[in-house]
Amino acid sequence: MENKPLYKAIDMEEKLDIIFFHPAGYQIAVLAKPLGMTPDQISYISMALGVAGGFMLSSWNTAFTGWLLIIMSSVFDSADGQLARMTGGGSLRGRILDGMIGYFTFTAAYVGLLALNLRSPDSLGWTVMLPLALAGGAFTAFESSMYDFYRTTFAGIVSKRHVPDDAGQEELGWFFKMSYAGYGVYQKFFAASHLRLLNLVRARYPDQLPSEFCDDYRATNRYTVHFWNLLGDNTRFLLIGVCLILHRPQWYFFFIIGPLLFLMIAMALVQRGCDRKMISHFKLEETNA
Repeated sequence: MENKPLYKAIDMEEKLDIIFFHPAGYQIAVLAKPLGMTPDQISYISMALGVAGGFMLSSWNTAFTGWLLIIMSSVFDSADGQLARMTGGGSLRGRILDGMIGYFTFTAAYVGLLALNLRSPDSLGWTVMLPLALAGGAFTAFESSMYDFYRTTFAGIVSKRHVPDDAGQEELGWFFKMSYAGYGVYQKFFAASHLRLLNLVRARYPDQLPSEFCDDYRATNRYTVHFWNLLGDNTRFLLIGVCLILHRPQWYFFFIIGPLLFLMIAMALVQRGCDRKMISHFKLEETNA
């Protein structure tokens, strides 16, 4: 067995993941494997910790404990993927479940932060905070989807020389199918140029991708993927912690619908340029003509 964390693609990993989340998650995966635990079971533990921690943000007496539980949830979230790689598993269902952990955790966290602000002396009140929380939740869903989409694609192409597909979708239950369908809607709206690139690539290279394309994809996207990382969970964990320390929970929502939304729009424009460059370089348009 490997004695170090197992990464999807080291080029795209965040510093916090390399330093803390993946090493800690790896230790949990090492302990879980001989117990016969499955990645899905680890995922459900992660979800339970995240949801409990999110609701605990609703009171200043438990807010920091709740934040620590959310951090622990992310450690288990790392562990499920590493356990899947250790056991040769990994599936579309597991990937969807992994994304659902974040949705449920942050839904609970937003309810907790909303309640925490309403209990604070300087609360902005229901009429301001409820729309802020709802908008923050919606934009978090968009931002998280783009984060996951570009990371999954980068890992598939760079590490496996394969464009990720929907294999296994027919085996999903109705709830997972519905969740994945929503994920696809976000892609079509915010990542249209990249989807077009991937469709052209599949048409040109139906089997394994050539090394030249994978190397060029890595060189073109290795820096953009790190900006997409800023839309991920680690940024939100840090922001929640800062807002709790400053006793300004409402600032969290302003950040989500302000700077992070601006970053997502800016990165969509930058990514469009990168995608056009790759389409032109490999003359992929001609394949579809």
